[in-house]
Amino acid sequence: DAPSLVAAGLGVAMGKIGTSVAKEASDIILLDDNFGTIVVAVEEGRHIYQTIKKTILYLFSTSVGEVMAIFGSIILGWPLLLLPAQIIWLNLVTDGFLDISFAWEPKSKDLLKGSFEHSKKYFIDKTMVIRSILMGSSMMISTLFVFSLSFQDNLPKALTMSLTTLAIMQWFNAWNVRSEKESIFRTNPLSNKALLGATFIVIMLQLAVVYWQPLQTLFQTVPLTLSDWSLAIGVSLLIIVVEEIRKFFHRLQVKK
Repeated sequence: DAPSLVAAGLGVAMGKIGTSVAKEASDIILLDDNFGTIVVAVEEGRHIYQTIKKTILYLFSTSVGEVMAIFGSIILGWPLLLLPAQIIWLNLVTDGFLDISFAWEPKSKDLLKGSFEHSKKYFIDKTMVIRSILMGSSMMISTLFVFSLSFQDNLPKALTMSLTTLAIMQWFNAWNVRSEKESIFRTNPLSNKALLGATFIVIMLQLAVVYWQPLQTLFQTVPLTLSDWSLAIGVSLLIIVVEEIRKFFHRLQVKK
C-alpha cells in the first residue's frame, strides 16, 4: 500500500491496524480506523475554508469601499469625508466585532454535495474580487451622496453622516457575505447568534459616537436627527440591492 499512499493526493492510513510503513507513507492517520471520520473531516475542512473566505471578503470589500469613498472625494475636490480617527473607528471597532462573529457561522447544508472548487494558487478568487468591487462601489456612491448634501454648509454634520453611512453599510455587508448565492432574506438570522449580537453591539457603539459627548469630541461628530438616520439607512440599502442582483444572476448561472 505504501507506493499508492505516496502517489495519492492525500494518503490515508489506519491508526490501529495499519502497518508502520503505511503510516509513514500516508498524510493522514485515522486513529479510530473509522472511514466516517474522513467524511466529518472533509466537511469541517470545507467549512473552515469557507469561513476564512467570508472573513477575508468582508474585510477586503469594506476596506475597498472606504478607500474608494476617500479617493472619490479627493478627485471631486471635496474635503476628506473621513477623519483619521473615524477610519480607525470603522476598521478596529465596527469591523472588529463583526468579522470575529463569522467563526460561529453554521455549516452550509451542501458542503458535501458536488465538487468543491477552490483557487489553486490564490485564496482570493474571481468571484470575491467582483463582489468586493460591487460592494465597494456601492459604499463609495452612497457615502459621497450623503456627504455632498451638507459638507459645504455644515462639515461636521457631513463627516458624521459619511461615518454613519459607512458604518451602516458595513453592518449590512456582514450579512451579505454569509452566503455567496443565497439571498440575505432567505438566511436565518438566528442561525448565527454571535453575528446578531455583534451587530447589536456595533449599533450601540455607533449611537454612542454620535450622541455621547466624550466620543463626539474625540471623533468630531454631531448629533443626527431621525431624518438623517432615515437617509443614511436608505442609501445604505444600495449594498444589499447590488449584492442581491448579483446573487440572482449567480443562481441562474448555476442552474444552467
